Amino acid sequence: MACKRGGHAPLIAVCLMMLCGSTEAADDCSVADVLVNSWVRMARSHSSGLPTTKAIRRELEFKTDDVALKGYSYSPPSQESETAAKHFILLLQGSASSAAQLAETASGLALAAKREVFVYEYRGYASESTVHPTAAAIQRDIDAIIDSLSERGRRGVVIGLSMGGIFAIQSLKRSKSGDLRALVDSAPAQVPTIPFLLRCPRWMNPLDAATADVVQRLGVLYGADDGWSKDLAAKELMEKVKAGGGRVWMIEGGHVDLSLSGLAVRLPIYVDFVQGFSP
Repeated sequence: MACKRGGHAPLIAVCLMMLCGSTEAADDCSVADVLVNSWVRMARSHSSGLPTTKAIRRELEFKTDDVALKGYSYSPPSQESETAAKHFILLLQGSASSAAQLAETASGLALAAKREVFVYEYRGYASESTVHPTAAAIQRDIDAIIDSLSERGRRGVVIGLSMGGIFAIQSLKRSKSGDLRALVDSAPAQVPTIPFLLRCPRWMNPLDAATADVVQRLGVLYGADDGWSKDLAAKELMEKVKAGGGRVWMIEGGHVDLSLSGLAVRLPIYVDFVQGFSP
């Protein structure tokens, strides 16, 4: 959820944001079609490579009121399935990423955490999809999927990457289950305002959503070289989460590095967070 910058663009963007930023946004994010379409194109360009790790992988669909969403689950071997049957992890990708791109992350996490891990393509993102995604519709899908996965008392953790972190903390705030936890990785503490392209209401900002009843079930992770971590709002969010009993990590590296070397750093943190809330 970032824009490329060059020349005098930063100065112009800052000036416009100062002029427009005080205006209240609508109840849902207003995102220009050109921006949404570029995210979807980038997401679709990612190939669906199989993971190198040996979790059990199966294709599935999450059905909503109006669409069927393509997804995958990754499970540990059957002899370790008892814990997996009681717990789930839902991985949420960033604005320009695909569920297929998370194959290595989801497979490695399923094996290391001994949980079933679910990923799915946001509405409008799958190659055959013709629906137009909006922030509100994607959030409704996520909430419905969490409700479905939480049936029969199953405990869950949502791990949101970049824009997925914004959705994750909103799901935590809305969840009917006190057992749900969320880890937010590389998400902006405040959703940026990009004039004519992107405007969202304040309640969608992780900083504003991190209320007292949320932070104790929340984890926040940033890379030291990630531009979002240098935002004063990110520092405020981390302090707020720490003070409220949540967990915070600052690691080396940039924005959501899911390369093999990046996963070597991130996966142990994901597993620590997931297992730290187990009964």
